[in-house]
This record gives sequence, C-alpha cells and structure tokens, in this order.
Amino acid sequence: MSTTSSLITDLVHRFNEPAWLRERREAAFAKYEEMPTPKLEKTDLRRRSFDIGPFASLTAGGSARVRALLDSLKDKAFVFIRDGVAVQSNIPDTIHQQGVVLSSLHAAVSSHGSLVEKHLGSVVTAEESKWAALNAAFWNDGAFLYVPRNVKLEETVTFVYESSAQGHGAAVRSLLVAEEGAECAYTEVFLTDGELESGKVHADVLEVVAGARASVKIAASTEYRKGPTNFTIRRAKLASDAKVDWVYCDIGDGFTVGLLESDLVGTGSTSTLSGIGIGFGRQHFELTASMLHRGRYSESDISMHGAIRERANSIYRTSTHIFRHAAGAGSEQRDRMLMLDGTARADAIPMLLIDENDVQRCGHAASVGRLDENQLYYLQSRGIPEKQARRMIIWGYLEPTLEAFPDEVVREFVRQHIDEELV
Repeated sequence: MSTTSSLITDLVHRFNEPAWLRERREAAFAKYEEMPTPKLEKTDLRRRSFDIGPFASLTAGGSARVRALLDSLKDKAFVFIRDGVAVQSNIPDTIHQQGVVLSSLHAAVSSHGSLVEKHLGSVVTAEESKWAALNAAFWNDGAFLYVPRNVKLEETVTFVYESSAQGHGAAVRSLLVAEEGAECAYTEVFLTDGELESGKVHADVLEVVAGARASVKIAASTEYRKGPTNFTIRRAKLASDAKVDWVYCDIGDGFTVGLLESDLVGTGSTSTLSGIGIGFGRQHFELTASMLHRGRYSESDISMHGAIRERANSIYRTSTHIFRHAAGAGSEQRDRMLMLDGTARADAIPMLLIDENDVQRCGHAASVGRLDENQLYYLQSRGIPEKQARRMIIWGYLEPTLEAFPDEVVREFVRQHIDEELV
C-alpha cells in the first residue's frame, strides 16, 4: 500500500497546519491502519483498494462543464476545489457583513482555528469506520460554512468539487456550523473530469452541526464514476427544535458505499430526506439513509427514488432507530425503485429499530419494479411516442425531489445532467 504517514507530513507542511490538526491526523491514521476491511451485507470490498494519494499540488482550472456551472454561479456565494486544491471562490460582501464565514476548510483552519478545532470531528469520528478514519487522516480540503446565532442567510451557498485522474483519489472534508436560531441553505456538487484512476479511493465527509432552533437545508448532487472506490458520509447532529432537510441526487456508474444520516439528539428536532439515484453502466451503489432518534418528540421522514438501467446494481437501505427514552418520536419511510432494463438490479431495504414504547408513528413502504405498462399504454394511446412517454413517466417520478433543490442554478444543472442520462 502506497498510503503512509508521509502523506500526513506532506499535507501538514503544504498547508502549514497547527499541531492539534497534525495530532488528529496521526491518531486517525493509527485507527485506519488497525481497522480491518469492513464486511458489508450487500457489498463485497475484498477486492477494493484503500489506496490514496499522493495529492496534486497544482491543478488546471477545471473542465468546460464545471466552468459553465461556475459562470452561472458568478453572482452567488460559492467555493470551487479541484483535486483538493482551492481554485476559485466568490464570497459577497453581504455574507461578511452578517458575520458569516465561508471559505475552504484549510483557509478556515488558518483564520478561524478555534471554531474548526471545536467542531471538526464532532459529528463524524475517525473511530466509526475504516473510511471515516481514512478521511480524518488524509483530507486535503473541503468547504467551511459558519452561520452565527440568529443570522438568517438569504442566499444559498454552493460548494463545487471536481475530481480528475491527476488527483490520485481524494479525501474531501466539509464542515457546516449553524448556531442557535441560524438559518441557511447549502449545496454540494461533486463532478468528475474524464476517466478517473483505478485502484484509488475517493472519500468525502460532510459534518453538519445544527444548534437549537437552527434551520438548515442541504442539497447534494454527486457523480461517482467508475475507477476509484467511493466512500461517502454525510451526517447532521441536531440540537433541540433544530430542523435539517436533506435533498440528495446521485448520477453515476461508479462503485460507491454511502451513508446519509441525521442524529436527532435534541427534543423536538426534525429532519427530512428526499433522494433520487440514476444508475447506469455497471454501477454498484449502496446508500444507507438513516435517522437516529435520541430526542423526545423528534420527527423524521425519508423518501428515496431510484431509476436503474443497463447492468447497474443499487441498494437503498432506509433505517430509522428510535432509542429508549425518545418518547413521542415519529418517522416514516418510502422507497421506490424503477428498473428501466431487464439486466438492472435494485434492492430496497427498509429497517425500523424501535427501543421505545411511546412512539407517535413509525412505518415504511418499499417497492421495486418496472414502468407501469398501463401508464405507457395510456400515453401512447394519446399519440405520444413510446420513448417520450417513458421519459414523461420517469420525470413525473423524479421531479418533486429535484424541485426541492434550494438553488435554481444547481437545480437546472442537475436536471440537464439527468436528462442526458435518460436519452
């Protein structure tokens, strides 16, 4: 394995990192080395590599596709990072005037070190999995957003990350902190430029700290492509009466294991999760959408939709855990998977773990199937060609989730991307 502690030394020297961060990296690396390759029920990792780096120190400005997206975002707040190197950002004066901090994570370590030290690793720890430890040891950059107490950030903040073969894999770490009573919307876009290097790892982590009464909307559009092994963790920790709404979309043909989770710690905290996946080629995509109810009267809802074609294999696992003493908690799950080709495979696995007797509601519904032939027949009988009729049905199925994206520029970008894959 080429990944060694020398990569940590390189990162520390390159970014002039403080001692506390180096100590955390080294502790995470020790965890990473001692942890065995995880055994997953539906995903075989025995032949997958955990190799990462060396990271690029210089990078090109970005592909034509990402440049077009950034041009559309030019008047909005965004941070663009390519292969772990901060390339471009736009931070309007109105954001600074509210006391909001928006930057790359490494820039925040330098300018707001105490904030980063307090919250980094507080939601996703190195001890929880091998890929979490890998990310904690070797993250090379990401986004940092801090919204002070009772500040309402009107515009959506967008983080754009692009990977290329020159990046030799990536470890992306982002941190969002919304203090008590704060409100904000944050969008992540992960893209690829050309074919990625095989045998490497892409590991990205997003930590969200939602203080009491905070309201946070988070949208993520990812493109995990074939070549590397993709590991992803996105998790929010919610204090009392906090609200976090997730919107997620993945379009790709890569090998991915992901976790998207809300930890509802506070009384009265609420979270929703709406997700869509478009799988093609020989994609293997395992996503766990999870709600952890620890607080009394906490509520959550999960709605997952997938459209799978060619030889793609998708596993959508929805999980609700209501812990003991989380009285009055409530949750619903809805999973629906469409197989567009006879060779595609999909699994929808709902899970309810209830350790508390006093539960407000808790249910699930899951289905896997093909397009409704009656709907196709109805549309074709009105003179609509079959191909167009199929697209109309699929879009009717996906559109409500896509409309939940808080930024219209990213929403249209994702819509166009989906449309291209449905041709």
